[in-house]
Formats: sequence, structure tokens, C-alpha cells
Amino acid sequence: MKTMMKRSAALLAALLLAASAHAQISDTQAEALMRLSGQWAQLESLADQMRSGLLEGLGKDANPPSEALQAKVKAAAAQAFTVDRARQLAQRSVAENTRTEHLAELMRWYESPVARRITQAEVDDTARAESDMKARTQRGMAMVQAASPRRQQALVRLVEVTRAPRAGADLIINMGVQLPLALARLVPPKQPIVEAQLRAAAEDQRAQLTQAFEVITLAGFAIAYEGLPDEALEAYAKFLATSAGEHFNDVGVAALEAAILGSVAALTP
Repeated sequence: MKTMMKRSAALLAALLLAASAHAQISDTQAEALMRLSGQWAQLESLADQMRSGLLEGLGKDANPPSEALQAKVKAAAAQAFTVDRARQLAQRSVAENTRTEHLAELMRWYESPVARRITQAEVDDTARAESDMKARTQRGMAMVQAASPRRQQALVRLVEVTRAPRAGADLIINMGVQLPLALARLVPPKQPIVEAQLRAAAEDQRAQLTQAFEVITLAGFAIAYEGLPDEALEAYAKFLATSAGEHFNDVGVAALEAAILGSVAALTP
């Protein structure tokens, strides 16, 4: 389970604006944003990583289940962690949460040359699927330390405007609750699992998780954007600080969580 959570270490024409600023966009518009922002492609890699991470983590458990039960989990994971399911869940979330008032500005940004380069860098980084988070973080932090002050400032600013450390902690906490409950449906535990106790134990780790994700995110950005100039990172941070950028950043995080937790919930015998 820990292995899966670590890999789970994250992915989104002229369109008419609706009269209401809070009206949801269409599924077609949501897919267009997901494709332009890279989330559509990233979810393909994510689904594979979730499936393999769960099975790998299960095999490394101190008291691994029998081969028969592991086969049962493998079959359930193959059905639950699919690209189509992850994309459908994320697409519905994007459609329901994206405000039409921001749509034109979002399309302009994601269709721009600099945004396309950033998106491709993010997609490529996700596809690499590095499982050794410790080694990746050490490598990324070495890059940060060797970078120019301007580069360091741009990377730190991206961590700030994405609010990724908080989002990462939220996701890990929610997975720490939902994944054991889902696995209990497949591999009955010796002792009953109490959701409230899981939640309390996970919340106790929030400060530590947030602090860890500050380093993980900074290192990850250094690696993902290695081939991009400082100007691109500064432009990205500037966009993310706008009302539209801040809004869609939140939409993207919600969509990722919907895809992951929805897939976990689909784990059934």
C-alpha cells in the first residue's frame, strides 16, 4: 500500500461562455482542456502505476496474503484501475467544477507555445514512472542546489502557487483511509477496520506529510522542467497565480483525486 501511495507522488476551439459564471462546462470541453493540459495523457500512466503499485505493495507486506488471495486482488485491480475509468471520473469532475467564466483564458494559455512545452514536459515526466521516490527526490534536490538563484526562485514559486504539498498530503490521507477499506473487501482482515480510526491516524501525519511533499514537489519540478528555460517556469507561475490559473489548478487536483479514489472504490471481489 505504501508503494502505491508513493507512486501515486501529479495531470487537462472557440467555446461559448454560458450566461452563468458558475455553470459547468460540457464533457467535450472538459476533454479538450484535459488533453491540452496533459491530464488526459497522464491518466494513462497513472492507471498503470496504481495497478502495479498496489500489487507490488501487497507482495511486500509483512504478512502477505496467500497466492490465491493475491490473484484475487490482481484480478480486481485489473478491473478497477483502467485508463477509461480514470479518464471518465476525471472528465466528469473537470466538467462539473470548471467555471465557464475562465474557459476562454484557459484555452488561450494551454494552446500557447510555452504551455504546450510545459505540458509535454509534465506528460513525459509522468510516463517515466520512477518508483524509487527517495532516489528521485535526492536527484532533484541536487539539481535545485546546483541551479542559479533565478531558477531556484522560479521552482520555489511554482511549489507555492500550485499548493502541491497540501494537495499531496490530502490525497495520501484520503488514500490511507479508502485503500485499506477497499482491500478489506477483497482480503478480509483479522480485526475489523474502523474508518474513523484510520482517518484520525492519517490526520496525525498531516504536518509531516505536508513537509515531506514540499521537498518532493520541489525536487520533482526540478526534474520535470529540466529542459525548460527559466522564462517558461516564470510564465507558468504567473499564469497559475491568475484567477483562471488558480481555479483550474484546484480543478485539476480535484479531478486527479476523483480518478484515484473512484478507482480505489471500484475494487470489488
